[in-house]
Amino acid sequence: MYYLKKFQMRILVILSLFFLTSCERPDLEFTNSQPKHSYMLNDQLIFLNFWADWCAPCIKEFPYFNELDKNPNVTVIGFHFDQFDVLEDEVVEGFIKKFNIQFLNLKTDPRDIWGVDIPNSVPTILIIKNNSILKTITTPQTLETLESLVQDLS
Repeated sequence: MYYLKKFQMRILVILSLFFLTSCERPDLEFTNSQPKHSYMLNDQLIFLNFWADWCAPCIKEFPYFNELDKNPNVTVIGFHFDQFDVLEDEVVEGFIKKFNIQFLNLKTDPRDIWGVDIPNSVPTILIIKNNSILKTITTPQTLETLESLVQDLS
């Protein structure tokens, strides 16, 4: 009887820990998708793309990022530069539709997740893996240069 109660107590503790961790609120909220936990993106190359609707090179890059996001080892996450101020979600959603952005767009301030600074210009790309910034790019990219970065950093 003693061993049965001890076993039941262990099961109760394990279940309690499981429920406590599974109820944790996701730390990444998106304009165009369900929230996620950042730890779910560990081992992925994250291309954090700071963009703006008034940035012609950014707009030109959208199809490249849409294509890159199809790579199973890559997650592309956008963040509209003006979201650092007061750009409303509805406005960002309109730009996402207008420019056919198919990758995730972050609602959560990236400074709170990765401790990054506000970029001086757009386009700016931060390549992140396991919560470490591997590379910062401040020049426009092509699909070929993005795919080359994936190969170099994988």
